[in-house]
Amino acid sequence: MERIGNRLKSLREKRQMSVDEVAKALGFAKSVVWGYESAKKQVSVSHLELFADYYDVSVDYLLERNQKANTLDLLQLPLSNSIKVVVDDQYVNKEELAEVTSYLQIKRRLQEESM
Repeated sequence: MERIGNRLKSLREKRQMSVDEVAKALGFAKSVVWGYESAKKQVSVSHLELFADYYDVSVDYLLERNQKANTLDLLQLPLSNSIKVVVDDQYVNKEELAEVTSYLQIKRRLQEESM
């Protein structure tokens, strides 16, 4: 239960939202959200689904069965006719996409270290 609370709090903080804002958005009392985040209250399945939808993650992510939120790794997808990435009217090839991904990963690590 504590893990779920930590995950909910982390998602809220990443969005720079207050407990009050999340409570209002979901139609809960502020004490309910606080109770879930502090592991004082057990989250019901229906509330887990509401949180998952609100934060755009899976219930498995909230339960820590999946370490990644709803993500789509473009590098793992075959670049086929169904998905094309275009920049400046030119298709991005897999190598360019890998470079951009590496750049973003490095940039994010540096930002996390500076916090």
